[in-house]
Amino acid sequence: MPVLRRHRPALILALIVAIAPAAFAADPTPTTTASSTSTSNGTNDRLFLAFAQDAAIVPSQWWEGQIEYDDGSDDLPVDVLTGRVVVAFQPIKNLEVGGRVGFATSDADPSLPQGSGATDLDVYGKWFWPSGGSGTDFTAGALVTVPTGDDTAGLGFNSFSGQAFGGLRHRMDSAIVGGHVGARFNGDGDFQGNSISGKTSFELGVAVLFPLANEFTLLGEARVETERFDGADSSAEILGGVNWKAFGRGQIRGAVSAGLTGSVPDFRVIVGYAYSF
Repeated sequence: MPVLRRHRPALILALIVAIAPAAFAADPTPTTTASSTSTSNGTNDRLFLAFAQDAAIVPSQWWEGQIEYDDGSDDLPVDVLTGRVVVAFQPIKNLEVGGRVGFATSDADPSLPQGSGATDLDVYGKWFWPSGGSGTDFTAGALVTVPTGDDTAGLGFNSFSGQAFGGLRHRMDSAIVGGHVGARFNGDGDFQGNSISGKTSFELGVAVLFPLANEFTLLGEARVETERFDGADSSAEILGGVNWKAFGRGQIRGAVSAGLTGSVPDFRVIVGYAYSF
């Protein structure tokens, strides 16, 4: 039995341990509204699948360490355990720049290559337009993926890609809803010894956040993207997660997602700790 598959119960248990204290502490009846927990210059409740594209901006800086386990799928026949760093900065008013990179180990069928190494590097920049009182914020920007990951081990696609995106968030009395659209150019690359031909893909994402008492927020995301490479499946994924601001400027974040198509992991588990100011 592959090593990473044996660790599935432990990984899921780690997520439960991380978020359970917040769940029991949270008051099921909201004592504050979304409007009072978020401001026109963004909120500290950030998404997982659309961290870059989301219409939110860090007050100054965001530093997060994450551990993620991805269970393989038809197009991604490899299980991956990743430790990564996610960072974001607001160098000037209404501009956010940031990115993420990690170190991972893959576990595949004995007939396929596997290994350890860096993951692909994502960098982005976006401009943020605050609501000005309407309750709706907007953002637009670009995200570039640099192929620093080992494609032979299934840790990347050896393909440069660039996405242009636009997003929005709207604050209501008891929730925050948002979404984004994007168009991505995908270069030719390789994956586990096979050459792949890049295509232009289009992405749509939606999200909802429910700020509760005790600095606890529930969130849900869904993301779909047309096929990035010839012969590959489109991507469709849903995610449920939590943000728990348990330590002043620090927060525990956790999420579980399910892949609905073969080009995303069948499921993934993410646990992280973020510090922002």
